[in-house]
Amino acid sequence: MIVLVDPDTRFQSRVSDHIGQGNELVLVDSIPRLEKTLHDRGGRVNVVILGPNLPIEESYGVGRRMQTSSQDVSVILVANALTAEVFQQAMRSGIRDVLPAAFTAAQLGDAVSRADALSAQIRGAVSSAVTAKTTDHKVITVFSSKGGCGKSFLSSNLAVALAGATGDEVAMIDLDLQFGDLAIMLQLFPARTIFDAAQSLDRLDAEALRGYLTPHRGKVFLLAAPLEPGLSETISADAVAQIIRLLKELFKFVVVDTPPSFTDHVLAALDESDECVLMTSMDVPSIKNMKLSLQTLQLLGFGRDRIRLVLNRADSKVGLTVQAVEKTLGTTVDVSIPSSRDVSVSINRGTPLVLDNPKSPVVASVYRLLEIVGGPPEPAGALGSEAAEPKGDESRGWFKRKAKSVGGNE
Repeated sequence: MIVLVDPDTRFQSRVSDHIGQGNELVLVDSIPRLEKTLHDRGGRVNVVILGPNLPIEESYGVGRRMQTSSQDVSVILVANALTAEVFQQAMRSGIRDVLPAAFTAAQLGDAVSRADALSAQIRGAVSSAVTAKTTDHKVITVFSSKGGCGKSFLSSNLAVALAGATGDEVAMIDLDLQFGDLAIMLQLFPARTIFDAAQSLDRLDAEALRGYLTPHRGKVFLLAAPLEPGLSETISADAVAQIIRLLKELFKFVVVDTPPSFTDHVLAALDESDECVLMTSMDVPSIKNMKLSLQTLQLLGFGRDRIRLVLNRADSKVGLTVQAVEKTLGTTVDVSIPSSRDVSVSINRGTPLVLDNPKSPVVASVYRLLEIVGGPPEPAGALGSEAAEPKGDESRGWFKRKAKSVGGNE
């Protein structure tokens, strides 16, 4: 996007005639309007052209501000007189090119092309630096295609355990956009949710997104589900993917809790994920759905080495054994979680079980999962409670092929 700043409509028309075809050109008549445009569409602006009818000192000021706040936006100054002083002041102000007011179409086109290429080059370098910085960061999505399997319990306890074990800040996203429970399970009262973040995404960077998170005991930060189910329809899958990428810049671990179906939002989250925790419980419908989910993930390119199978309430006396479940699935279960009334008690108290009862066998299973997904085997210290004593990358992009959603049974 190119933004032209000049109060003279004839000059605006002239520039538009020269470069309006094939370019997204925004015309504004003042520097305050430029600043509003940059605020609203900052990530899309590549080039700013400052016209000759602006006070030149104000143009220099724009260049200086852009040099510190938006280095990836190239500024072109159009000046009435091309003196040595103008060139000198422009270069000192961070302005990338200077044109005479009587420029030709070729001169303007060449200047815009150079400025656009430089902007793209700078953004590419920044993107590469971010990628290098986040190579050891992980997005872990917890999924089950059947409700009631304990996804939210596991997501919240895994996030708190990761924070306590590693000492790193951990982000959680409640992607059950209609009926998310993470906030109430943690006794949090979010002022902002993923709905608010999605509406402001075009002007958010990673640090700004932190303001939309609700902290839990200092180290865990929740991006809560919308407060009203109907708001979920306004959140796009692309927004979900962008939010996850931004959070991955900030946090070493991002844990995503999901609804029980392969919605577009879930597919977008999986596409950004390093690992998927696939969860089921000891009943035939849940096991059938896990097998279908496992097959679906693998057909879409999500390798088995990035999928962690978790069997909840694995010791239930319901006529099934872990071995029988593994035979049905055609693969081994990575972690088995025992039944315990402590789970319901901790949920009703609004305190994760890893804090409420760290010696519970269920907590030992959470820590076994933590080891598998990349955390250390020993906790470095819990958040506000006694530490628990544990007892025991393929390329992505496949989900962007617009795979058909595969619904799960509630």
